[in-house]
Amino acid sequence: MVARGVARALGASRGVARARSRAEVCDRRRARGTSRRDMRALRAASARATTRDDAKRASCARRSSRVARNASSATHEPWELGLGELHFSTRDVDALAGASARDDALGALSPTWRMLLLSDGSVTRHLSVLGRAERTEVEVTRRSARDDGTRARGRPSRPSDVEAMLRGPIVRREVYLRAGEVRGADGRPAVYAASWWNEDALAAYLPDEDASMWANLRTRHVELHREIREVYYGESEGLEAAFGERGPFWGRHYIFWSGGAPITVVYEVFNPAAFERALGPLKAA
Repeated sequence: MVARGVARALGASRGVARARSRAEVCDRRRARGTSRRDMRALRAASARATTRDDAKRASCARRSSRVARNASSATHEPWELGLGELHFSTRDVDALAGASARDDALGALSPTWRMLLLSDGSVTRHLSVLGRAERTEVEVTRRSARDDGTRARGRPSRPSDVEAMLRGPIVRREVYLRAGEVRGADGRPAVYAASWWNEDALAAYLPDEDASMWANLRTRHVELHREIREVYYGESEGLEAAFGERGPFWGRHYIFWSGGAPITVVYEVFNPAAFERALGPLKAA
């Protein structure tokens, strides 16, 4: 009797041990399965991240390559459409000081024209509002043109802020702007604009060179400060042909700052015939 009891106890003990062993095997298999799944998930996530990084690097490389290809394939192109023979120019700080009481060309302007020239708002935005147009039309006439600052005989010199503020290889972009009813006779442009950029900055801030500068920067949510630097009143045979109007013309240049650093220098000249329809006569009554 005792022997049979002992045998039964030993059998039960072995059964418990076998059950525990099977449970441990199942646990190890489940752990290995979970580990494999985790590893597969980690590898998949890593592959996706790598793919995204590769895509970003490829996109940046394509933009940089496009700018470099456009710039390097072109020789220096002198700037032709600035205001050459100046009748008047002043720094912005001087222009803002009692402009309405000044006994000069700026003081003779109507308040709306002084606001257009001295405002630090977006000209592209002003055009679309004044022209009651959903967007401003951009006609790109020069893109990524190499500009080493050499001045050809009889050509205007580019703003001194280009050399003072920008570093590295410099390229120039030139456009004509018009919007809705704000355009010259026979659809002539309302504004001529030239901008100077470091090659890398152009690729970063203007990925779509066929769109306006304001549209590019707004799409990328770039925070900007526009610093008006100088106001001009002068002649340009090239702009007389482009605008279909006799000079002299009003223009200005300013610097775009972002994150405490200058990113571009912009020069703009206005077609009076285009804006008089929206702003009234140039000169105060």
